[in-house]
Parts: sequence; structure tokens; C-alpha cells
Amino acid sequence: MAEDSTTKQKKRRLKAADFPPPKQLSHDQVLEICKTLRISDRHAAQIKDFLDDLVDHIDDWMSREGAANRQRDRKHIENMRKQINATQSELRCLEIDGRLALRSAAARLADVLSGDRLRYHFPGKAPSKPTLGGVRRPTREPVRGRTDVTYSNYQFIRSQAPETLQALLRDLDGVLASSLTSLASDPRARGGQQPLTYRHNVLVNLCEIWTRIGEEVVTTANSGFVSFCHFVVEAMGWRTDGLDAAIAPAVKDWRNLRNPR
Repeated sequence: MAEDSTTKQKKRRLKAADFPPPKQLSHDQVLEICKTLRISDRHAAQIKDFLDDLVDHIDDWMSREGAANRQRDRKHIENMRKQINATQSELRCLEIDGRLALRSAAARLADVLSGDRLRYHFPGKAPSKPTLGGVRRPTREPVRGRTDVTYSNYQFIRSQAPETLQALLRDLDGVLASSLTSLASDPRARGGQQPLTYRHNVLVNLCEIWTRIGEEVVTTANSGFVSFCHFVVEAMGWRTDGLDAAIAPAVKDWRNLRNPR
């Protein structure tokens, strides 16, 4: 026996992108919902005010999320890494005049790099004692016999300015590489079905308004609450596919929020 063509087709799973910015419900729409579900007209204004606030909240949330562009941010970070690598290549090409010119950066580099970091990058070469804090900049006073550790760090960086700058750039590149790993590990970057957090948030809030007007939240099929959710979600301009299955977990979260253990 041949299968019905409709059973062969897989239902497309909804994604967050399937939900456009929600529409405000008009006064007439709210009255129609109340009439259909036999809700007292005196609750219409309360429901309308609640839904207006809810739609504004969801719209603002979606706008902020939509402003984010993960792929663009990833591209920016990758470009920064390329620029760091290019700078490192240029540093390796410096000859004597360029190396001497970089000595002027020694004091600033000494402010940025601790003695521990210097010893990490230059084991056996950097000053063996930890930096005492702060950098003593060069003065006209004699340096003979001076044992100040921070000044030793400065002197070391001055003699190894290009190499120290290279080490700092490697550290920065490592930070950016870690940022890319963080972006990749975010659940939103994995593709596939994403949590329909907007709809879930709406359903949780619909539990609240349904209770405020004196009704009981019941998740059985064709209950007043389930019908209310369908009417509101559809009026907001969202698809209702899979809505029945989404209501139960939303109700569970709502109850947990009201009565935390």
C-alpha cells in the first residue's frame, strides 16, 4: 500500500528566524478573543494592557538580538589576528635603525609587561626577581650600583625591544584566538534547531495574565488556556506550528517561577 504523500513529507522545524517582530493586538482583536472564550468584557482592558507591554518587551528583545551579527564579529576578530601576524612579520624585517628606534617604547612596554611575564617569554634572560611595581624611567642620576628590579626590567626591554614587542603581540593573538573559541562554543553558533526563546517567553507570560483574570491554567487539548495561547500567538503574527507541545514546558517554568523551591 502506497504511503500518503503528506506522511512522506517531513514537517519543517521552526527556527527563531520564523518569528518576525510581534504585532500589537488591537482592541477589537482582544474583544473578539474574550467573546470567543467567554471571558468577561471587564477583563479586556487588563488583557490589552498586559499584552501591549509584553509585545513591547519581546520586540525590544528581538531588536537587540537582531542587531548582533556573530559572523561579522568573527570576521573582525580574524582580521585583527591577521593584522597582528602582519605586524610580527614586519618586526622581523627591522634592521639596526628600526631596532634602535623601538627603544623609545621600552618604558611603556615595561608598564605593560610584568617581570613574571618577561621571564615566561625569556627564560634565563629576563631579570630573575619579580617586578616590584611601577617602572622607574631613565634619569640623569648615575646607574652604577643600582639594584632596582623595575629598572632592570626596563633595561632588559630596552635591549630587546623588538623581541619584547613580538612577545606582547603573541599574547594579544592568543587572547583573540580564545575569543574565537568562545564564539564557536556558544550554542547559537552550532546551527540546527535553536531554542524558541521568544515564543517560550510569551507563553510563560500568558500563563500569568490568564491567572490574573481568575482563570485556571490547564494544558489539556482544547482547554480555554490553550485556545487563548493560539489566539494571541496568531494575532501577534507568529506561526502556531508545534504550539501545543510548547505550552506544557512553558507552564512548568511559570509554576517554578511562582513557587521556587
